Amino acid sequence: MSSSREARWRPTSLRLTIWYAAVFFFSSVLLFGLTFFFLSGTVREQERRIVSGKIADYAAIAQNQGLDVLRDVIRQEAEYEVTTDFFLRLRDAKGAVLAEAAPLWWEGVPPGIAPGDLDENVHWFSWRSEELESELVVGARRVAGGGVLLVGRDRSDTEELLGTFQTLFVTVILFTGLLGVIGGTLLARRTLRPISDLIRTLSAIDKGRLDARVPMRGGGDELDGLVRLFNAMLDRIRTLVTGMRETLDNAAHDLRTPITRMRMGIEAALVEPEGGQGGRAALADCAEECERIATMMDTLMDISEAETGVMQLTLRGVDLSALVAEMAETYGYIAEEKGVVLSSRPGAPVAVTADAGRMRQALANLLDNAVKYTPAGGHVDISLERAPGHAVIRVRDDGPGITPEDQPRIFDRLYRCDKSRSVRGLGLGLALVRAVLTAHGGRVEVESAPGRGSAFVVTLPLVTPSRLGAAPEPRRG
Repeated sequence: MSSSREARWRPTSLRLTIWYAAVFFFSSVLLFGLTFFFLSGTVREQERRIVSGKIADYAAIAQNQGLDVLRDVIRQEAEYEVTTDFFLRLRDAKGAVLAEAAPLWWEGVPPGIAPGDLDENVHWFSWRSEELESELVVGARRVAGGGVLLVGRDRSDTEELLGTFQTLFVTVILFTGLLGVIGGTLLARRTLRPISDLIRTLSAIDKGRLDARVPMRGGGDELDGLVRLFNAMLDRIRTLVTGMRETLDNAAHDLRTPITRMRMGIEAALVEPEGGQGGRAALADCAEECERIATMMDTLMDISEAETGVMQLTLRGVDLSALVAEMAETYGYIAEEKGVVLSSRPGAPVAVTADAGRMRQALANLLDNAVKYTPAGGHVDISLERAPGHAVIRVRDDGPGITPEDQPRIFDRLYRCDKSRSVRGLGLGLALVRAVLTAHGGRVEVESAPGRGSAFVVTLPLVTPSRLGAAPEPRRG
C-alpha cells in the first residue's frame, strides 16, 4: 500500500520539477535576452557616435576651409590609405562624386540618400555585402559649400562580438536548463519529503504501529512546525487510544464483580422457596449492585460532560470557607468511626462563583479518599487559603502515599493504584474532581511520596463582588 501511495505522488514531484525548471529556464532566457538587447543597442549607439564624430571633423573642414579643401583631404587619405577603417565619399549638390576613400572590398556602396533629402543633421542607412558577409553603417549630411558627405564604418567587429555573445548565450541557456532540471528535482524531493514521511507514518499507523512518528528535519521552518503539530496530535491520539483501552479494561474488570453478584443473587432467588427471606435478601443485593453500576455510569457521564464543556452548572456566589467547614463536619463522623482524626481550617470567608452542589461533590470525593486510605490513628486535614487571584484548598492525609509512576495517572477515569481492587471503590472519584474543577476554571494537583501521605491542592479563581451579583454574607461564629 505504501508503494501505491508513493506512486500517486510521483506526478506531483514531476510537475514541481517541470514548473521549477520552466520558471528558471524562461527567467534566464528573459534575463539574457534583455542583456543582449541592451548590449546590442549600446554597441550600435557607440558605432554611430564614432561615425558622427568623424562626420563632424570633416564638416568643420568644409565650414572653415571650403569644400575644395575637404575634397583634397579625402583624396589624400585615399591615396595614402590613411582611413582604411572608414568609408568616405564627398558628392556635390548634383550628386557627382568629388572624392572617395575606401578599402577595395567596399566598392559598390550605393549613393545612399538623395542630396535634396539631406540637411545638416546626420541621416543613417546601412549597406550589406552578401559576398563579403559584411555590413556598413553609413551616416550622411550636407556640409558647407552644398556638398554631401557620407562616412561609413564596418560593423564586422561588432557583429563578431554579438555573435560570440549569442554563442555564449546559447551555451549558458542550455546549461541553465540542465541546472533547472537538477535543481527542480532536488527541490521537489526536498519539498515533498515531509509528505512522503507523512505517508509512510500513516501507513505504519494503519498497520497498528501507534508509536510511528514523522521524523523532524531540524530546519525550524513551517514544515517542521507542521510535523511537530502532527506528531503531537499522534501522541495525543495514542494517549487517548491507550487510555480508552485501559478504561474499557478497567470498566470490564469493575463491572464483572457486581454483575457476577447480581447473577448469583438472581440464581439464589430462583432456588429459594416462595415466600422465603433469602430471596428478598438476594434481590436487595441485586438492587444494591444495580445502584452501584448506575452510579458508575452517571459518574462517567458527568466526567464526559465536564471534559467536553457541556456540564450544566448552576453558578452563584459561594463562600468556600462555609463549604469547607460543612464538608469537614459531614466527614468528621465517618472519620471518627474509622479512628481517624479529621481537622479543618476554613479560614476567613473566600467568595467564588461556582456550582455549590458540584463543589460539594468534588470535596466529598477528596475527603472520602483521604479517610478511606488513612489508617486508624492517622490524621486528615482540610484547609482553605487565599492566594493572589485564587483560592487554595488543601486536603492532607497520613495514607500510604502515591508512587511517582502512579501520580500522572490517578486522575484518569477508572484508574486505581490498588491493582488488586482490595479497597472498595469505582476509580472515578479523582477523575470527577478534576473534571468539575476544570469546568469551573480551576485545577487540582497532588503532592505525595510513598509512606509520607498525600496532599491534594485545589485551586479556584477568585471573583469580584460585581461578578457575584450579591456576595455571600461572611460566616459568623
